[in-house]
Amino acid sequence: MSSSSKSNSPRMAGTSGGARLRSLREAAGRTQLWVEAEADLGTGYLQRLESGRVAQPGRPTLERILTALGARYSERRDVLETFGYAVSTAPPDQQEIDWAIAACRHELHDVPFPAYVLDCTHRLIAWNRLTPRLFGIVPDDPTLARLAGASLPAAFFDPASPIAGLVAEPEAFLPALIRAFRYEMEQFRSEPWYADVLASLMALPRFRATWEQVLAEPAAASAARSLVPVHLRAPGGGLLAFRLASERFVRDARFRMIYYFPADLPTMQWCATWAGSLPPARDE
Repeated sequence: MSSSSKSNSPRMAGTSGGARLRSLREAAGRTQLWVEAEADLGTGYLQRLESGRVAQPGRPTLERILTALGARYSERRDVLETFGYAVSTAPPDQQEIDWAIAACRHELHDVPFPAYVLDCTHRLIAWNRLTPRLFGIVPDDPTLARLAGASLPAAFFDPASPIAGLVAEPEAFLPALIRAFRYEMEQFRSEPWYADVLASLMALPRFRATWEQVLAEPAAASAARSLVPVHLRAPGGGLLAFRLASERFVRDARFRMIYYFPADLPTMQWCATWAGSLPPARDE
């Protein structure tokens, strides 16, 4: 977190900020004495902070406490903003990506339909066993390696991408994808990296044309993220019907799980067939 200044109108944190720290500490299974030693605090300081007797701790002190507690991005942001500090959002680094991959492993592989994880720049960082089959890719296909760490929206809008060719109704799906993209990115519009992400996608003519189409629409009352429809051409023939839903990670909202919920019986049967034929996921 690079910003070291307070926001223009800091909130009086008092007990609420201290209570939030106490909840994090208890969830981490740490004693006040342990955190004080780990964060290089004076004896009794954390007890005073948690009880509200220290109304405005310094930011470096809070950062050390949060690091000692192993707090993730959303938890850090919550505490720092509660105490009135402005927080910038940077794309996750490799260590944070590794954490996200480990954190979602079981949830990702337990669902019996395609699902994957994107970070706040829409890079693909993790997927379950059905996702390669959905995209017509075998596990050792180099296409999968090229998708990992790359922008997934770009793959849908780039005519040279094998994924773009799977979309059966692009005139419906691509505008819906833009609407979802704009909703998810709204919270990051003030970040310096937002312009770079958008510019890289705008370099794709199909993305630019669809973006301008969506901008000309009347403003929607809601994002309708759980209702984004997609019909994909199944490998080997036929159509698969899904509804896409997006859910942010609780501890780090820069990561999102994208679920492909089957929308009809043939798609449910396809998912069940592939889920039953693939080997169980392995813990890495």
